Amino acid sequence: MNKLKNLVSYLYPMIVEATTGKVSSYLEVTKYQGKYQLNSLNVNYSYGSLHTIFERLFIKIKIDQYDFSNILILGMGAGSVISLLRKTHNIKVPITAIENDSVVIELSKKYFDIGKYSNLEIINSDAFDFVSNTQNQYDLIIIDLFIDNEVPMIFSGDEFLQGIKKITTNNSCIIYNKMTELPLHKKEMVELYRNFESIFPGTTLMKFNINNMENSILLYNTLPINISNKVSVEQKRQEENYDGLFQPSFS
Repeated sequence: MNKLKNLVSYLYPMIVEATTGKVSSYLEVTKYQGKYQLNSLNVNYSYGSLHTIFERLFIKIKIDQYDFSNILILGMGAGSVISLLRKTHNIKVPITAIENDSVVIELSKKYFDIGKYSNLEIINSDAFDFVSNTQNQYDLIIIDLFIDNEVPMIFSGDEFLQGIKKITTNNSCIIYNKMTELPLHKKEMVELYRNFESIFPGTTLMKFNINNMENSILLYNTLPINISNKVSVEQKRQEENYDGLFQPSFS
């Protein structure tokens, strides 16, 4: 029966479990093309289109070129970004992953085997509270804070962004992901870009279109390149799928 279900998943997504989260009103684990994905009501949280976005981003910025000492992920989901860092790019440094929804953490353990990764600390906490209270600093911070398809406005404000600045090292990389498919989201991104760039001058705005959905990423990076780290031929080939840069319109 399990083999049959796995084969059927290559034809269309199969819902394996649907539940209510502590933060998200609806969560589902689906199996598609033999692999699990975590979705909310309207968007993919982990191992679907979101996975592809970060996969392309890491290739574009050639993440293998940098030597990180520690990494902070705000919004772990089921651990898709952790999988990319550990398995695809062989980055073994300590990772601290913040996830506010305890049900998401449970699902990540049950279906996505998040516990297999060493040197990983998972903290069930609100990201704003963590940033406000931690005494640690990080040289790679990935911000992926969605409730369904919305990023709460508190994570666009000056207090949160100044908090991010406080916990970054002198040379650091910050990645901020946000959906920009709807006109409202595009308007929010313009304002976020203004705020972000005023605190992190030189920020780049990137756009990715996956499965007819648009995501935008803010990238701030002052890390020095380690020239001994080589980018694989496969990464160079996949880089051709990257959609490019755009500058926001303030009109």
